[in-house]
Amino acid sequence: ETFYTDPTVYFLSLHQSPHYPGTGSVNERGSDDGEGYTLNVPLPSATPRVDYLEAFDRALEKTLKDFSPEFVLVSAGFDVMAQDPLGGMLLEPQDLYVMTRRIVEGTAADCNGKVVALLEGGYNPPRVGQGVVAVIRGLAGLEQP
Repeated sequence: ETFYTDPTVYFLSLHQSPHYPGTGSVNERGSDDGEGYTLNVPLPSATPRVDYLEAFDRALEKTLKDFSPEFVLVSAGFDVMAQDPLGGMLLEPQDLYVMTRRIVEGTAADCNGKVVALLEGGYNPPRVGQGVVAVIRGLAGLEQP
C-alpha cells in the first residue's frame, strides 16, 4: 500500500491465489496518480512451471513496456518452489535462475545492472538454499545451477 498511489514505483506481483492475506487481485492496479503502476498476477496453486514462466514473461514484458526503472528490487519468495510446506507452487531452482536473468537482461538498458533481490519466504531450508544460489548466480550472470 505504501506505493499504491505513487507513479514513480511500479509494483509487479506474481503470487498464489487465493492465499493469505487475500490481496493482489487483478483489479488492484494502484489509485490516483499510481493507477496502472501495480500489476498483480494471481495464479492458482500448483500452476505448472511452464505456465508460471509464461505468466512471468507476459507480466515482465508489460511492465517494461509501461515503465523504465532506475533500479529493480525483487522480493524473492522461495515458497514458490516445489516441496515448500506452506507454498503451493512447483518451481525449481532453474526457474528462479531463468526469471532472474530475464529481469537483469530486460532492465539492462534502464538499470545498468542495478537489480537487488531480498529473501522473503520459503520454509524448506535446503530448497531455499538452492533457490538463493540460483538467484545469486542469475544476478551475477554465472551459469545456471
